[in-house]
Amino acid sequence: MLTRAAAATTEGTMNDATREELWTIAEDDYPAGGTAAERLRFLAGYAVLAPSVHNIQPWRFRLTGERIELRADRSRALPVRDPDDRELLLSCGAALFHLRLALRRFGHAGEVVLWPDAADPDLFARLGFGPAAEPTAEERTEFAAIPHRRTHRGPLAPRPVPTAVLTELRVLAAEEGAWLHLVESEPERAALVALIEEADRLQAADPALQQELPARVRERAPLAGDAGGASGVPLAADAQVLAVLGTDHDTPRAWLKAGQALARMLLRAQSYGLYASYLNQPVEVPATRVRLPALLAREGHPQLVIRFGYGEPPPPAPRRPLAEIFD
Repeated sequence: MLTRAAAATTEGTMNDATREELWTIAEDDYPAGGTAAERLRFLAGYAVLAPSVHNIQPWRFRLTGERIELRADRSRALPVRDPDDRELLLSCGAALFHLRLALRRFGHAGEVVLWPDAADPDLFARLGFGPAAEPTAEERTEFAAIPHRRTHRGPLAPRPVPTAVLTELRVLAAEEGAWLHLVESEPERAALVALIEEADRLQAADPALQQELPARVRERAPLAGDAGGASGVPLAADAQVLAVLGTDHDTPRAWLKAGQALARMLLRAQSYGLYASYLNQPVEVPATRVRLPALLAREGHPQLVIRFGYGEPPPPAPRRPLAEIFD
C-alpha cells in the first residue's frame, strides 16, 4: 500500500494541489522493515521539503545500494541570476540537512561524503545509514517541524522575537559552519533597506535577468518561491528581525554549509512559531553584495538576507513529485 506521501508521487505531471500533498508525509509511514532503497526513498520525501532559492528545487537523487546521492539538477539552474551556482548549492545544502536530520530521526548516525567523485562536480553528497544512534531531543524537535515549515511572503505581526531565540539561531548557524548577523541598530537597518532597494532597481533594469526568472519559476511559485520574491523593500522596512546569513569563505563547500545552516535555523525557528522569508536582492547583485560586509562591519561573505517574525500560517509551496527527482 502506498503511503500518503508516496501516493502523491505516482504521476509525473501533477497539479499544485496534488504536489502540496507531499507536505502530509507522516513519520508513522516510515518503512522500518523495508529494503534500504525503500527507506532511503522515504527519507528523500523530507529532503524535498527543504527551502530553495526562488523555489527552483535544483536537486536530484540517485539510489546506489545502501546509499543515496544528492546532485544538481541543471535543468533548474538560473545561470543569469546565479552564474556561479552559489544559490543552487545553498538550496542543495538545505536538502542535504533535511536528509541528515531524517537519518538521525529514524535511528541512524548517518554517513556523509561530500563531493565523493572528483570527476563529477555536480555530485554534491553521498549518504549512508551509518551506525545506529538515537536522535537527541533537539533533533526530534527540528525534524517534527519539517512538514510545517513555510516561507512567509506577507506582512508579519509587530511582535518582538525573544533575544534568547535569536541567540539560539546564531549558535545553530555557527554549528553548521556559517554565521548569522542580526541587524540590530536603526542606522544599520536603514542602510540595509536602502541596499535592498538599490539592488531591486538594478535587477528590474536587467532584461536578461527578468526573462530568466519568470520562464523558470512561474509554474512553481507565483511569488518567486521559497527564497526570493517581488519587491522586498516594504517587507524589509517592516520586519521585526532582519539578519544576514554568511560564511567565512566563498566557495562551493561554504555555500553548501550555508544551506545546511539555513535549513537548521528555519526548522528551529518554526518550532517556536517563527516564520522567515528572504530578501536576497543585495546578495544576488555583485555591485551591492561587495558592499554588504562593510555595511555589517564584519568580515566574511554574505549569502542570504533573511527576515524573521510571527504570522498566520501561509499555504505550502508546491513540491516536485519524487518520481521527477530520482534518476
